[in-house]
Amino acid sequence: MLFPKSRLRFTKTYQGATDPEGWLVLEINAQDLEGVSKVYIPFPDIASIQKRGDLASQKLNQARTLLSMERDAPEEESGA
Repeated sequence: MLFPKSRLRFTKTYQGATDPEGWLVLEINAQDLEGVSKVYIPFPDIASIQKRGDLASQKLNQARTLLSMERDAPEEESGA
């Protein structure tokens, strides 16, 4: 089976461990794998996914940045 690129992702953290080279994650929950004994993933797909980076980590960092910006923003005074 040629694994679909849309179901591949990359992460640098797994079970509390962090590794700069990271892990390849195969999202198999939506795949019909009955009778499948081998999964093939082209190396160029792995490289491109790794270059995109750890999207979950990036999203978490973006959220933290936005939340810290909200805390740092001056509160508006209500006027009558």
